[in-house]
Amino acid sequence: MKAMTVVVIILLTIVSLVYIFPIYWTLVTAVKTSLQIFTYPPIFFPTRFTLSNFYTAGNIFGAVSQTAVGSVPWMIDSTIVAIIATLASTFLIAAPAAYSLVRYIKSVWLGRLILFMTMIPEAVFMVPFFLIVVKINLLNTWWGLILVYISFTAPFATWLLMGFFNDIPKSVEEAAEIDGLSPYQIFYRISLRLVIPGIIAALILNFISCWNELLYALILTYSPFPAGAQTVPLFLTSFIIVEKSFAWGGLAAAGIFTMLPTIILGIYAQKYLARGLTMGAVKG
Repeated sequence: MKAMTVVVIILLTIVSLVYIFPIYWTLVTAVKTSLQIFTYPPIFFPTRFTLSNFYTAGNIFGAVSQTAVGSVPWMIDSTIVAIIATLASTFLIAAPAAYSLVRYIKSVWLGRLILFMTMIPEAVFMVPFFLIVVKINLLNTWWGLILVYISFTAPFATWLLMGFFNDIPKSVEEAAEIDGLSPYQIFYRISLRLVIPGIIAALILNFISCWNELLYALILTYSPFPAGAQTVPLFLTSFIIVEKSFAWGGLAAAGIFTMLPTIILGIYAQKYLARGLTMGAVKG
């Protein structure tokens, strides 16, 4: 038993290092000088540190990139779009839809179809979404991105919440019905409160998905806040100076700077996220 425990610990340590190393490398690259970044063999533990990558624009072959601290307009767009899309898709669409599928429709195949919708590549809908957004005059706006983001966050949240509503004992709702509550009151006052861990898990995962989305933001926006709605992933592409040349120091610094909101969110809501992902499971 002890030997097995040691093996498990070693394997977990190796797996953890594999996942942690890219974050570590990004962090040390952000504080390296240009000479250290391009030194071969690579320097894993830099002896000299600099913070200039955070506020000095990269300059390669005469082309200048953005600065890490200049990401504020893009972060404003990402935050507003992600929050609205996440709240709307989870509370207005996913929660009522998941409850209806579990309590009234009771269709296993429809639930599987919703799960299948989350697996379709984004590129499949690229042209239709572009034409729709242009037609309704929402190109380069928050609302254009929000409508598109809801299309893939709502199905995922619906599938996730189906498991939670399925785990609620029917006796609880039957007791509420005997007390005179209508179906709407049972949903909002009883059932929705019992699946709070799932709601929080859906909110966190959908927010991160919206924050990191690149393809739709690339084709539906062309300028940042306040004139447009370009998001953080598009800001990071500004560190591609010329073909196959990157401002690596600035890119690493910007990566650290722009992923802070999701890191803070993940740390703060870790217990809710873990509980939410382990409590619900779609049956059948």
